[in-house]
Amino acid sequence: MKSIPIATYSPDTLENLLSGIPFWKDMIFNDPDQMDVLKRHSSIYEPAAGEVVIEKGATDKIFYFLLSGQLVVYPDGKKSRKAVNYLTPGQALGVLALLCNSPRTATLVADPKSGRVQMIGTDFAPFGELADFSKIHLGTKLALWRMVTHNTRWKLNVYRMQTPDHPLSLALAKVESFSGEKGTVEELQSLDRQVRALTELMSKWNEVLTSS
Repeated sequence: MKSIPIATYSPDTLENLLSGIPFWKDMIFNDPDQMDVLKRHSSIYEPAAGEVVIEKGATDKIFYFLLSGQLVVYPDGKKSRKAVNYLTPGQALGVLALLCNSPRTATLVADPKSGRVQMIGTDFAPFGELADFSKIHLGTKLALWRMVTHNTRWKLNVYRMQTPDHPLSLALAKVESFSGEKGTVEELQSLDRQVRALTELMSKWNEVLTSS
């Protein structure tokens, strides 16, 4: 997959590329110091049409946001290539696996039917342990964990509406939500627990979709 250093882009061009991603937009306008840290650990990626972007079962330290084009989601990897979803610009890729320290749960392929696929990929290593804020601050971690928790819960609620009587729908209703003080370490810890529980449900639900 073609990798382009961020330093080759002018600040204006980079801002235009990233301004459609709420996580990055927040860094650009509200925390330029954290933006600089993230930029040092990021690159722009351009996969070829039909190229595998993420392989199910793989382990690495990069998470992505899709900037243009479309990706096809295959939850069963290369076995049957039964697509269950398509990812469009603005969506995050591979973050769940990193937050849960687990292998990738699906194979993502650059859709040959879409236009040019561009992504920004960021090394997760500077995030360190959950309570380590030496490089990535609490606010930045909260922004990422909140986004992932919200998006994952939203996807699972779509599944729940389709199959309201399924046991997994009942399990989703039991996943905790945070009601304490926002912007705290306690909120981050709760979000981390939620992400792990939601990821486990997502994995089980993908197995159901694949076998149906």
